[in-house]
Amino acid sequence: MSSESDFDPDVATWKQLADRLRQAIRSGELAPGQRVPTELSLTQEYRLSRLTVRRALQQLRGEGLIVVVQSRGTFVKGEQERARVTLGKGDQVQTRMPDPEERRKYHLHEGEPVVLVTRTNGTVECYGAHTVTVVGG
Repeated sequence: MSSESDFDPDVATWKQLADRLRQAIRSGELAPGQRVPTELSLTQEYRLSRLTVRRALQQLRGEGLIVVVQSRGTFVKGEQERARVTLGKGDQVQTRMPDPEERRKYHLHEGEPVVLVTRTNGTVECYGAHTVTVVGG
C-alpha cells in the first residue's frame, strides 16, 4: 500500500497522483473502458485527502484520458481517431470552454474544451479538443 510519504514533498501531491494514474493508463495497467478506482478507494490507497484525489482526477479529465459517466463511474477513455485540420493562410484558431448547448451539440465531455477554427471566408468549424489535431498549411 502507498502512502502520502511516498510522494515528493517539493511537488504538489495531486500532480504526482495524476502522473501515477496517467502512467497506469499509458502502460495499459488501466485499459480503455476500464473503471478508474473511486475517489474513496484512491484516498484510502494513497492516504490522501479527497480534495487531492479530486484535483488529480480533474486534471486527467481535462486531458481527455478519463471520462465520468453519470451514475456509472469514471472510466479510462479509449483512443479516438483524431480529425486532422489543416490551417490555410489567414485562418485563426481559438480554444475555450464550451457552453452547455455546444457540449450537447458536439457530444463533449465535462471539462473538454472546444477548438474553433475560423477560416478566411468567415466559416467557423468547431471540434472537441481531444478529437482534433490542428496543423499549419
